[in-house]
Amino acid sequence: MTTHETITLSAGCKVNLYLRITGRLDNGYHTLESLFMPLARPCDTLELTFGPAPGKFSLYADDPALAGDSNTIARAWRAFAERTGYAPELTVRLTKGIPMGAGLGGGSADAAAVLGALNDRAGQRALAPQELAQLAAGIGADVPFFLLNGPAWAEGIGDALTPVALDLTGLTLLLLCPDVHVSTQWAYRTWDEYHIERADRLQNRRDFLTCAKEKFKSSPCSRILLLNSFEDVVFPAHPKLRRYKEKLISSGACAAVMSGSGASLLGLFRDSAQAEQCTRELQGQALSAYLHRY
Repeated sequence: MTTHETITLSAGCKVNLYLRITGRLDNGYHTLESLFMPLARPCDTLELTFGPAPGKFSLYADDPALAGDSNTIARAWRAFAERTGYAPELTVRLTKGIPMGAGLGGGSADAAAVLGALNDRAGQRALAPQELAQLAAGIGADVPFFLLNGPAWAEGIGDALTPVALDLTGLTLLLLCPDVHVSTQWAYRTWDEYHIERADRLQNRRDFLTCAKEKFKSSPCSRILLLNSFEDVVFPAHPKLRRYKEKLISSGACAAVMSGSGASLLGLFRDSAQAEQCTRELQGQALSAYLHRY
């Protein structure tokens, strides 16, 4: 590279169709079982400008609070440079479209996008996919998933990923992003306080559609158990989110669930017209809602 190069990337988000917390490790991380699914919208936009030689990293964001060294994008650049020795001058301009505190993994998606761009330009110092995934896991538990760019069954702390063939043909997914911020740290702490001793109850829950877990790893599956352990602690603290879930179901969704630690929710509709009508009603209340047809 002899001149500056600028590229623009779109970093989509992810939802959890299934999320069951299975335990807590001594280091504070939690183990889980989850079905991750990528979505193209909402998305963050990243403008990356690479310099022709090694240099410094700069990050500018439409929200100045995101421009510090603790941002996952900055951590991704540092981690890649330390691991490979490839540290190009890089300026990133971040425009947020994925709401924060929504359980959609926006920060992890941004980090994965930057890691991929760095690896594409690292030449002989580029990492193999498995090495890049290991590096990504050190930045954030969800970052390796965004490198896959496809549905995956997650175990461990979310970094043990198995790609799956997820068949949602004929369904329409409505993603609702209320203007509510749920702290992931708070959600885990509250779950620890009230629900570790009740893990067996969560394990035996059955909601809406069902599918044996083993099928996630071996074959397409259109009958999905939608479950989220966090609902038991998030809904009492944010009753508005429970009402939104009830709204999705009463509007025709055959299943609905909160994603991640919240506050986003998703509904699966068999009737696309009902999904479109529900979307119009939610948007009429100044809520952010996105349709994905399969």
